[in-house]
Amino acid sequence: MLSVEDVHFYHEHGYLVMPGRFSPQETELLLSESRRLSGLEIPQRILESGGEQVRSIYAVHRHSDAFDRFTRDIRNLEPARALLESEVYIHQTQLNPKAPFLGDVWEWHQDYLYWQRDDGMPTPRALNVSVFLEEVTEFNGPIFVMPGSHRLSLDEETVTHQNGWENTLTADIRHKITPDMLRELADRLGLVSIKGAPGTTVVFDGRLLHCSPPNLSGKRRTVIFIRYNSTHNRLLPMENPRPEWLASRDPTPLSALDRPFANPEWALSPKPTSNEEKI
Repeated sequence: MLSVEDVHFYHEHGYLVMPGRFSPQETELLLSESRRLSGLEIPQRILESGGEQVRSIYAVHRHSDAFDRFTRDIRNLEPARALLESEVYIHQTQLNPKAPFLGDVWEWHQDYLYWQRDDGMPTPRALNVSVFLEEVTEFNGPIFVMPGSHRLSLDEETVTHQNGWENTLTADIRHKITPDMLRELADRLGLVSIKGAPGTTVVFDGRLLHCSPPNLSGKRRTVIFIRYNSTHNRLLPMENPRPEWLASRDPTPLSALDRPFANPEWALSPKPTSNEEKI
């Protein structure tokens, strides 16, 4: 359960760091699944600009029973429900395995502007639950945030410069915040680099300005992101929406598991029913 102090810090700063949320055995299970998924030639696997290293894999909960259960683990669902004050469903899942010396940059952005412009999300009543599957250090591409930026509407300062939903996934992102605004906000709000051991959970508002530099170290950095949306914030109809695996339009609320997602008993019992048909 989140404490009163946790909730206050989240609403004040736009993010919350919770170390030791998952065990080494649990993160190792998800890392094993990450390696398996990285070898699949599927549309949801996005490569870095060099065309060899995996940049991201989307909809991992549709391709992996372990990740499917992980999204329903109470340790992920409980903070999402508490902070959004409603039942939730999965808007998107994204696995980011930054390769040593090759993992590319994610520019400064607010996720919600993508969800609004490209998916038809009506309000910013959605958030990220991200879990470190490997140690995140100052050298291997940590998440940088600007505390308090979740209170800002940067719609007018964010310019769309490319057509096509494919350009929401690459290093040269589609919706760019003007450099002048970024400089002003960095000076006013400051920067925080979020680092931590495997099993650390970071929850952050969909409007929080964040980025991730390249992996300049010799160590991998793998993070899983679950984007939960309130069931009261279903996507609006729009022309040419992004694919379902990038923006789910099924607002069926998620049910929490009755035991941890990596419990060995799952191998002996029927797998949980997904709200979405596996791709």
